[in-house]
Amino acid sequence: MGAFAVISDVHGNLEALQAVLARIDELKIGAIYSLGDVIGYGPDPEACVLLTESRCCLRLMGNHEHALLNPDEGMSFNASAREALDWTRQRISRAGLLGRLGETEPFHQNRDILFAHGAVRNTLNEYLRESDRSGHSTFDELVESLENDFIDFRICFVGHNHKPFLATTEGFLHPHPAMCEFHVAEEERLYVSVGSVGQPRDGDPRACFVTFDGSQVSFHRVSYHHATTAAKIRSLALPGKLADRLAVGLLACTRQHA
Repeated sequence: MGAFAVISDVHGNLEALQAVLARIDELKIGAIYSLGDVIGYGPDPEACVLLTESRCCLRLMGNHEHALLNPDEGMSFNASAREALDWTRQRISRAGLLGRLGETEPFHQNRDILFAHGAVRNTLNEYLRESDRSGHSTFDELVESLENDFIDFRICFVGHNHKPFLATTEGFLHPHPAMCEFHVAEEERLYVSVGSVGQPRDGDPRACFVTFDGSQVSFHRVSYHHATTAAKIRSLALPGKLADRLAVGLLACTRQHA
């Protein structure tokens, strides 16, 4: 396949998307795969849809695109996410882009690599959980999935949870400034959680994406002017929390999908 970049969860954040695409261009990587949730939350859904259409060789459907097309599905979202989704639906409809979102799927396999919005067992809605502190159940379930679900593929690039990490049968690996490149053994099975372009939730407000050259996964962080995006959100009377969290890269826990 050659080297490629993987992005996910742009969420209508045009400033972050433009910064990420500029960095990918600097790396001279032509193939870009988008794992979905290009829309939702952010102030520029139309521009982000059109830009990913023009730049990405693969575009997947995320749970926000699915809820946009199936309004009843959005009822499980929290109040801020529902409000932003309704606003986004109006913008996307006026721009005539609804039909194009409906042409996408939540997963795609290319040789021994699976690209998915969510985890393998429910590629639209299931979060890939990462924690070294949540007890054995999370890790045991992960190992079971890697051993039983990864049948005709060995690597799954996944979005949805907005957090960058690797999940292997040996444990979770979290990138940090001193270690952001990871060698992948030839027969190794693993999840690559690519993080979020437009709304990181790992305490780092910089946009996140990954690159893969066949043997090495590299995590990249890119600064962008999040204050510009936040000002747009506030000017459009979208929920203020959607603007506030961009500066800190965090999301308060909620029982409902967001």
